[in-house]
Amino acid sequence: MTRIWIDIKNSHEPAFFKSFISKFRDHEFVITSRRYAEIQKLLDKYQMKNKVIGAHYGGNIIKKMCGLAIRDLSLYLKAPAFDVSLSHGSINAIHVAKMRNKPTISFYDNEKAAIGNKISFRFVDYLITPRALPIGNLIEQGAIEDRIIQYDGFKEDIYEADFIPDPDFLNYLPFNDFITIRPEALQAAYVKEKNSIVPDLFKAFIRENVNILYLPRYKTDRDYAKGLDVFIPDGPLKGLDVCYYSKAVLTGSGTFAREAACMGTPAVSFYPEDLLAVDQKLIHDNLMLHSRNATEIVEYVLGKKKRRPDISRSKRVQGDVFKILEEILAEVDRKERYG
Repeated sequence: MTRIWIDIKNSHEPAFFKSFISKFRDHEFVITSRRYAEIQKLLDKYQMKNKVIGAHYGGNIIKKMCGLAIRDLSLYLKAPAFDVSLSHGSINAIHVAKMRNKPTISFYDNEKAAIGNKISFRFVDYLITPRALPIGNLIEQGAIEDRIIQYDGFKEDIYEADFIPDPDFLNYLPFNDFITIRPEALQAAYVKEKNSIVPDLFKAFIRENVNILYLPRYKTDRDYAKGLDVFIPDGPLKGLDVCYYSKAVLTGSGTFAREAACMGTPAVSFYPEDLLAVDQKLIHDNLMLHSRNATEIVEYVLGKKKRRPDISRSKRVQGDVFKILEEILAEVDRKERYG
């Protein structure tokens, strides 16, 4: 039995790693996380026992780098013993695995985070990415070519393959027909734009009498909705249920839009920077709109029909990725046994 350490740093990762934990039951999993956004509440929803070590240190690059070093040390001292590290681009997990001389498996789909990539890629033993990511970019940022493994599809496919809609989900909302809006991650270091278009979106959709489910990232995001007929839930909702029941999903980052697009729900990214290769692929396939123009977004949403959800493609992607991980874990075990 291999003891696998998972370090969770962002809100989409509880759902992502739940699929692996459910599949690879012959292995033992230990989980750490950081205090950020809805991570803890989502881990509780998925009944994923974890140890909280460290937090998010904001968008200031100096504070972020200092926080990275602090969390590296804290995890090195406090993280449970493990045989192999498994993460979705956790720089801390990659560093700590290297310091403990343990192999690292890292999923990744963000070729734009150059600084983080350059200080982590060189230490990754198995870098697993969607085929949409240009290998040349990864190598330029420090990845070792023969350690890169690619698959057809998106990370969102991996956990959408297990998705079963909650039949009671609409009971948590005051309406049945609605769109969902989630703001930009303006506190993230990689986001240079610090002005949100969410207030413009609210005004435009309210004029069209569209119901809005609003999912703030930070406490300050709530200010955009003050005095407006916008519904904010009391606690976190499972993202895939939101995508399944929404008429459309609009988000200032990529993951939520990709979840919706892979499910067949009209998806809009109003991410303020250059798009990732995975998002460009979905736009090329006519499954996502990228815009920061409220009028254009409203026209797209009102004119776009929702496709019937079909997870057959996601199941194929999941099967391919599970096979990749099975082969990696077998190789790690052989090296551990025979050197």
